[in-house]
Amino acid sequence: MNPKFSLIMLFVPSLLGTCHRAAAPERLPWSQELQAALDKELKSSGGTGVSAAIRIAGEGEWSGVSGISDIKRSQPIAPDMVFDVASVGKTFTAALVLQLAEEGKLSLDDPLHKWLPDFPKVNHNATIRQLLNHTSGISHFAKNQQYWQTVFAYPDSLWAPEEVLAFVPEPRFPPGGGWNYSSTNYVLLGMIIEKVGSTTLSTQLRTRFLVPFELTSIVPSVGDRARESRVLAHGHFDLNGDGQLDDLGIMSRNSLFSSAWAAGPVVSTAEDLARWADYLYGGRILQRESLEEMTNFYRPTPGEPLISGYGLGTAEIQAGFLNGERMWGHLGWNPGYMTAMLYFPDRSVSLTVLINDNNEKCISSITAGLWNVVRNHLGPIKE
Repeated sequence: MNPKFSLIMLFVPSLLGTCHRAAAPERLPWSQELQAALDKELKSSGGTGVSAAIRIAGEGEWSGVSGISDIKRSQPIAPDMVFDVASVGKTFTAALVLQLAEEGKLSLDDPLHKWLPDFPKVNHNATIRQLLNHTSGISHFAKNQQYWQTVFAYPDSLWAPEEVLAFVPEPRFPPGGGWNYSSTNYVLLGMIIEKVGSTTLSTQLRTRFLVPFELTSIVPSVGDRARESRVLAHGHFDLNGDGQLDDLGIMSRNSLFSSAWAAGPVVSTAEDLARWADYLYGGRILQRESLEEMTNFYRPTPGEPLISGYGLGTAEIQAGFLNGERMWGHLGWNPGYMTAMLYFPDRSVSLTVLINDNNEKCISSITAGLWNVVRNHLGPIKE
């Protein structure tokens, strides 16, 4: 799980009804304008394919696709295709940990050694909170090039978390001594979640979020019923450095998915990912105090030009091409895919863009093009 572009409560039956997806909101009246922007920006930036969605509280929603999934067969991107959203899945893992904390099953200030045995190069005095906001000092396993060599040499392998931890480099600093993005933190959180919840991560994601909120197009990338019958859009990535994109649709992603695990635990459509952002940051998933913890951002975040602060599984995102508006959410990168899940708290707008290659210009251009349409119609922020 590369951080380069970096840019989930069991309810009693009487409460389940309040979690279900409300009646579908109206389609945004300027949907054709959004689709035109999507088509234009994909073409002008040389992208392969895209799925995008916008959800505006009290206004409506829109989703659209453009471009190609399977180049060889000229198969277009379809609205129900899922994408590897990579590190955007950290928002699910973090929400699950916060729900466990709300229930008193763990504390964010618990040290790692309270829940897990010792592992080499992992400081077990680091707290759950420090794992969530990347201040643990524990290094990112994907910084070890042997990890990538092993993933691509054995693409169909299913990894255990302990096998991933074997690739962790030396710590960057003592717990609390700085900030360093590391998916290792979330692999460790997944192990804690399974110990505390007494069942698999995928089961807890389904029970707490995916089923009660009817997020039917978001499914675990590994575990029980992983990906079900959903069609994964083909990813495209230059595997051999010859300057040509290779179609990863013919290669198993078991190794990538299982090694990332709790650091990237789901695949999704753009439409349901926008709903997740709306539910999470709009206050339907977590208690108010927990959401405040999630959006209490640690600063600075060195090495991440698009991230000005990082909370608990949520980034404070800054991008000049989006007019400097306040944004929360997460970015994701994995070979063949990039994702931006953005939430504008001052406007209650969710915007998601999922592409099936690693074209940074493409995802930036599409995000900016869609946001310009939204902003032009909504006008200035109301005081």
